[in-house]
Amino acid sequence: MDVANQTDQLKSFIFRFQEPVVPLAVSVHSIGWETRSSDYSYMGLTREDTGGAFLFQYTVSGFAEIRIRDRTYRLEPGKAFFVPFAGDYHYYLPQESDHYECLFVSFDGPEAEKCWSYVDQTLGPVAAFPEHSQPIRYLRHMYQEAKAKAVTDAYKLSMLAYPFLMDLYRFCKGHGTPGVWPDIVTKAVRLLDERYRDLQNLDELADALGISKYYFIKLFRRTVGKTPIEYLSRKRMEKAVELLRQTDRSLDDIAQQVGYMNVNYFSKVFRKYFGVPPGQFRKKYDRYDFMFD
Repeated sequence: MDVANQTDQLKSFIFRFQEPVVPLAVSVHSIGWETRSSDYSYMGLTREDTGGAFLFQYTVSGFAEIRIRDRTYRLEPGKAFFVPFAGDYHYYLPQESDHYECLFVSFDGPEAEKCWSYVDQTLGPVAAFPEHSQPIRYLRHMYQEAKAKAVTDAYKLSMLAYPFLMDLYRFCKGHGTPGVWPDIVTKAVRLLDERYRDLQNLDELADALGISKYYFIKLFRRTVGKTPIEYLSRKRMEKAVELLRQTDRSLDDIAQQVGYMNVNYFSKVFRKYFGVPPGQFRKKYDRYDFMFD
């Protein structure tokens, strides 16, 4: 695997493997996460960079615009487009936007073409995907696998790509699509995602939301399907896995980075969550491929 770009604003991975492979139904050409504040303009019919046959791109923050054929769409957070890589489109940063952050993946293979055709006919070229919908959660998972250098051959890459297409099909049929969350729950999830390191208790979170703790727990569980503490633990374990795979930090340091002051308690929670202690996970992480629910 070749790392094409790696800066503060752009981190993308282009996959090239030396060994010949049989033709695959779907494979990822590249995946990346980038933030742009200037010089952002790509036209499908004239772009000089290379990519897979089809491009799926999801807006994380900020906004951009895309012209697809004779119509222009605003790419706000939660909006994604799915287009042929060399198609008739132009996406760019409009003058009134201060930045655009996105997560993208490009595909090759006949299954990618079938999926694009179905999504285009069902949802259109631009559609809204809730942040916690299954396709976007799995897209983040794919990116983390690439970032952790866990993709070692073209076959594993194809195995990683195929579930994403299936999630898109299921999303089009209304499966894996969370309902509209109350604003207070959306804000709570954002706070948990941002403050998982230093959040001490639910009283602190409920105070920040201006809501009683007991009503908050009930509303959160009914909406998200897990308690705030369960969500917080999942977030901390997700970050712990990322640090174990991508850094050589000590277990004590990782425990503190994800919000546990006691490394022994961190190890206990980790083992209960994954069935293996963090030290063993680090030594043999390539054997494990976790998708967080």
